[in-house]
Amino acid sequence: MKRIFQITLALIVLVFTPDNLFGCATCFGDPSAPAVQGMNWAIITLLGVTGGVLGGVTHTIMTIRKKTKKFNQLNKR
Repeated sequence: MKRIFQITLALIVLVFTPDNLFGCATCFGDPSAPAVQGMNWAIITLLGVTGGVLGGVTHTIMTIRKKTKKFNQLNKR
């Protein structure tokens, strides 16, 4: 019942606020405008930072996994 209410509410919002459905300047605008260029660089920077952080977390998890496996092999003897 709650899911039906959420879907209905979302459809009502989409029907009565069509102006909010237009794309931002990055997706729907002059690609050579300075604001669009700045937004593109902001998106690229955020993707780089997010990828770097996720890569660091993955590297840390893999290092801990490797050390744990080596520790368990040494303690079985």
